[in-house]
Amino acid sequence: MRAELTKLRTRRGPLLLLILLVAVTAAGSAMAVVDGPDPVHASLQGVLIGQAVAALAGVQLLAGEYSTGLIQTTWLAVPRRLPVLFAKSAWLLLGVSGAALLAVGASVLAGRLISSSYPALTSTTVLRAAAGSVLYLSLTALFGLGVGALLRNAPFAAGATLSALYVIPAIIPFFPDRDWQEALYRIGPSTAGLSIQTTADPASLPIGPWAGLAVTAAWALGTLASGGWLLRRR
Repeated sequence: MRAELTKLRTRRGPLLLLILLVAVTAAGSAMAVVDGPDPVHASLQGVLIGQAVAALAGVQLLAGEYSTGLIQTTWLAVPRRLPVLFAKSAWLLLGVSGAALLAVGASVLAGRLISSSYPALTSTTVLRAAAGSVLYLSLTALFGLGVGALLRNAPFAAGATLSALYVIPAIIPFFPDRDWQEALYRIGPSTAGLSIQTTADPASLPIGPWAGLAVTAAWALGTLASGGWLLRRR
């Protein structure tokens, strides 16, 4: 844990990504606020941009070390692979959760100030959408870390992670069968996970808010477990 913290403190990249996460999420959300049927959902649209930064932060934390060769120093200092992965996961979760809390807090506050139909910040719907968005961004970062552990190549891992987050939602409308559309919606890490933001008639969604977030968690934990298994064998 201390070794990972030392590396994070001496590298500017992780800190810059966290700052970028706060900036793009809050700015994107503020620009999307409207007085529509679901102003809470609209005020959290910046998460669609922020998820890319969170995922890249996870990818760079491990796969980035393979690209720069720093990973050899890491393995020499700590030969056991799993403790390194656990330490990286813990620090990543702490950093991204803190940045996500700031970003989402700023987003809902902007929504409340801009939209006349915005519900009270202490309402259960706002708290659920906000807390769920923070968890979603944190899980997305862990998903990126897991993909990085699997592929051990930063560009490939970034491409695979961003494809899972953005390509699946993009291709869903092209399926003529509605059952296929709903099935893809339920299994996509972003489509399912972002259901947590819907506050107007969530029962109409193919998957419920918390069940959708559980799908994102399954993607994150599944890739981390698979990546950890491969790291032990390499």
